[in-house]
Amino acid sequence: MSNAVSSLIFACRNVDKTQNGEIGRAPVAAAQSINVMNEVAKYNKAIAKGAEATASIFNKWADKNKAVNYAVKGVNWATKNVNPLICVSGGLKVAMADDKTTAAINEVAALSTMFAGEGIAKKILPKIVEKLPLNKKMSAIVKGLLFVAASMSSYSLGEVLGKDLSKQVKVNWDFRNGKIDQTA
Repeated sequence: MSNAVSSLIFACRNVDKTQNGEIGRAPVAAAQSINVMNEVAKYNKAIAKGAEATASIFNKWADKNKAVNYAVKGVNWATKNVNPLICVSGGLKVAMADDKTTAAINEVAALSTMFAGEGIAKKILPKIVEKLPLNKKMSAIVKGLLFVAASMSSYSLGEVLGKDLSKQVKVNWDFRNGKIDQTA
């Protein structure tokens, strides 16, 4: 349920996360920034013409240069696959963590509840917003804001659950005996 409002907020949040050490969020921020431009272009003919002209230049360049061609394909893929990029960034976050077990539990909990919350929001928000006395533009803004709220709330809930779970479940690997000791 991407729209200009939600894409802009998510892009800003991911830029902030990238600046605060989560380098895996950089491609996510870039893809969401492009999605903002794509969404705005739907409402503004001047921006649409500019975006089309820019895309045309890159497409012509891509026809002549394999590296640019791959870059264009990568950008196109990324804009349509933000959630898999978020999952990859979560995996990178786990790989870079000192305590990988705790990080993995936290990331799985946060991302899975976020995706579940977003899935529920995609189904119910259109039904809720269509009943409000709003014009088309206000409806899009409200829908975008509510979707962001659902996504962020779900992620935060998952973080809390993940931290609780990771405190309860400690996995210790005894390299000398080759045993896994799980305690809750």
